[in-house]
Amino acid sequence: MIADPSQKPCHPDRSGAKASAVESLPRVSEARRGGPARFGSAVNPRFNSSPRRLAFVFLALLASAACNRATTQPTSANLQSPKRYALKGKVVSIDKQSGTANINNEPIPGFMDPMVMPYPIKPAAALDQLQPGDSITADVVVAEPGKYWLENLKITAHSKPASGK
Repeated sequence: MIADPSQKPCHPDRSGAKASAVESLPRVSEARRGGPARFGSAVNPRFNSSPRRLAFVFLALLASAACNRATTQPTSANLQSPKRYALKGKVVSIDKQSGTANINNEPIPGFMDPMVMPYPIKPAAALDQLQPGDSITADVVVAEPGKYWLENLKITAHSKPASGK
């Protein structure tokens, strides 16, 4: 039953209800299906299912993490500068093929105890000046664990020549 014949009912099954401004609003079922107010099929049909949205979010996070990690990994530009230690020691032997000299070094404060060990020499031409028994000073350069060499090598006392009796 219609109270005012000029008014149309909102819904045919609601005979007593009157049409109003509410009818111009989108229905709830339309909004749930991804109407213009939502990130869904009406805005971008490529993202109309939850698995696709989740995959997109996952890939975005993965890319973001990869970008952040790439900036924190060491490169040649942001590695710490090599550490240097003063060395005093005596030449035990020389191996020109490998470019090393076995040095019996005194204690190196903050680095190592006294020991005999092979040191690569840079520049390699400095090996030509050395003889077993020479006392030397040098800088031990440690670029990273296991990568070291001697630079600025100076002979402080030459070995004593063998006496030929």
